[in-house]
Amino acid sequence: MKPLYYEDCVRHALQLRGIKENDFENTQMRVYQRKVANPRTVFRTLAKGGIVIPTVEATLFGSDDTTGMAIILLSTNDNHTEVTLYNPMAHRSEQLPVDRFFTAWQAAGGQCTTAFDNDGTYMPKLLDLTYVEIPDDMDDLLEAMAENAHDMWALERQSEGWTYGPERNDQLLTTPDMVPYADLAESEKQYDRIMATDTLKLLIALGYNIVRK
Repeated sequence: MKPLYYEDCVRHALQLRGIKENDFENTQMRVYQRKVANPRTVFRTLAKGGIVIPTVEATLFGSDDTTGMAIILLSTNDNHTEVTLYNPMAHRSEQLPVDRFFTAWQAAGGQCTTAFDNDGTYMPKLLDLTYVEIPDDMDDLLEAMAENAHDMWALERQSEGWTYGPERNDQLLTTPDMVPYADLAESEKQYDRIMATDTLKLLIALGYNIVRK
């Protein structure tokens, strides 16, 4: 089920690109539906020229309603502390702190639609894991897998010369994420948790049972 204002946001995002179609289906764009709940991921999408339509709680715009609604992430400032969003309820763009945006996005379940121009890029075909439920007693396992994923990432980046820095700098090879998992911002931990969750769901979907010795 699409969130409120989703069609309006798609139509507006396409119009901003000079595309007259009202939906993605009638374009040649590559479209992805994901649960990401990670500002870093969508900021990269913006940097690649993609369209970003997250689902957030309507409370983001001062409403008492916690219903999920679609918005458009239009841009972010240089240090990623503020975002410019299209508010379909008011038919206008608004600037908000990124933490406030992330909280409303995460509270609505982290759903996000992204779309890119079709450039012939390989399109992976993933199994549908939306129906898979992870048992509640696997929370500790998920967190351990997420931490291990971060540590593997950190070792790989360090082997390339990356070190800690207060801001990401691709020339100096510095990143603020070169810290222990426990010290990561919640938004960054969420990225690793998503990877761990999808891995566990895949194992369950393929018929495997996971038991502790």
